[in-house]
Amino acid sequence: MRVVRSVLGVLLALIGLLVGLAGAAAAFWLIGPDNTLKSGDQHVTSKGLAIASSPELLDRHGPVLHVDAHSTNGKPVFVGVARDFDVASYLKGFAHTSLVQVQYPIALTTQEQKGASGPLAAPDTLDWWVAKANGAGTQSIAWPITDGPYDVVVMTADGKTAPDVQVNLGIEIPHAFLAALGVLLAGLVLLAVGILLILVRRRRPSAPHQVFTAPGVPARQGQPVGPMRRVAAVGVVVALASSCSAIPERDTLASLTRPAIGNETAAAVVKHYNEVNNAANHRRDDKLIATIEGGTVVRESQAGYAISRTLDKAGKDLVKPFTYTKPVVGAPEYGTYPMHFVVSAGISDTKDYRYLGVWERATAGSPWMLTFAAAPPAAAKVPDITGLRTVTNGGAKRLAAAPQAAATALAEYLTAGAKSPRAASFAPNASVTKVLASAADWRSTAAKQPKIYQNVTEDFSIDTPPTAFVTKSGAALVFATVTEDFKLENGAGYSFNWSSGDPLGFSPATVKYQGGLTRTTLHDAVLLVPAKGAGKITVLSFESQLIDAGGY
Repeated sequence: MRVVRSVLGVLLALIGLLVGLAGAAAAFWLIGPDNTLKSGDQHVTSKGLAIASSPELLDRHGPVLHVDAHSTNGKPVFVGVARDFDVASYLKGFAHTSLVQVQYPIALTTQEQKGASGPLAAPDTLDWWVAKANGAGTQSIAWPITDGPYDVVVMTADGKTAPDVQVNLGIEIPHAFLAALGVLLAGLVLLAVGILLILVRRRRPSAPHQVFTAPGVPARQGQPVGPMRRVAAVGVVVALASSCSAIPERDTLASLTRPAIGNETAAAVVKHYNEVNNAANHRRDDKLIATIEGGTVVRESQAGYAISRTLDKAGKDLVKPFTYTKPVVGAPEYGTYPMHFVVSAGISDTKDYRYLGVWERATAGSPWMLTFAAAPPAAAKVPDITGLRTVTNGGAKRLAAAPQAAATALAEYLTAGAKSPRAASFAPNASVTKVLASAADWRSTAAKQPKIYQNVTEDFSIDTPPTAFVTKSGAALVFATVTEDFKLENGAGYSFNWSSGDPLGFSPATVKYQGGLTRTTLHDAVLLVPAKGAGKITVLSFESQLIDAGGY
């Protein structure tokens, strides 16, 4: 029995020593009273433009992430945390370094990702970071890790040069220091119990003695009760319980979404647009307007400049400065790019119309660009755009027509005229009626003078998918650009030229065409598509801009 006790004591003492040393190392070397496990300063460089962690490194939530970074070459440094889909879009196609493993407290493991040399948009100018620090010297963030895939990014603040930094990563786990002390205490208790078992010998009584007990209570030989065993058991339980409570929970969210933009940032985007748009209009500057507009909108603006440069060479009829006032923002949730948001606003120089604009960000590093603009009459019943949602397949089935189908039906209606079978689906506005009347006039003229006008066609089409959102009411706002291709074929022996109006911006009056005339116009249509059975598709706005004219 003595040998068994001695062996058990040695084992407990060794285990207690190891556990105690581990607890002491964790408490006073790795963690400390601030509950933070740190990697220590690590020198990290990149052949690309950024150093970014993978989502797998932050696969537990609850603790506070600490990142301290400073440049070794004196350049300002940026440190940020963002959702993985934002970071992935920002760095896609650009050379950067992936942080794939952190070994506390000794090393960081990285992998180089090949790609373009940049530059990247300056990170501090982007609005999707959930935590960030930017500037000279040491930059630090402390971010409570949230459920879902997030990345840490360290880079040079200008986004143009490769980072060369000292980085110290830390994980602050609640009660981690106390848990480590609990492990230390458990180790000390086990060590003490082991030593007692080795040193303390069981004493034999010199002679049997009678133990008197109360009636009905069995007599027992004198034997010491093991208080140290109780203490050891309590210590181990406390240490294990403390350690378990300090372990962060694993992430449960595999993907994340967020609003496309915040209200304050959207207001800043609109303000910047107002300033640049007025400057570009004053100078008829094609390049300047292209810094704030994209898609068909910039084509329309540049076509307008070309027309005005021809018809108003003296610059006496420039667009007067105006602004979009009191913007209301509709920002749907997204988990990928491109993203869009909608603005409904007043127009400073008129009360007869409102403004509806759609802004797009193609990637996380792209600027917000206006890609659709319309000015519905003030009397038009524009729905509340706050709380807009993207249109899902299920949502489209609940509408009178899916967005693409509604836009295509409008193009077919305009091509076939007022007697089109599609006409019954729409409640047109005055602008649509005017376009239909103009097309009917051309066809009538051609029919009356077949020798002069051999044929006249006006084809309407949807060349790019419309942008659509579901409103609070369940109806959908559809923003579609309709392309009109006009073609007039001359009769035999006749020649034609554009003699007046906007076509002169593209085709001088002196140019005569033997075959016929051509003209391309873009029409920006805003449709309100109701739920199934709730009525017709309403044309809220339909505005036109000639973008080309000529002949053959």
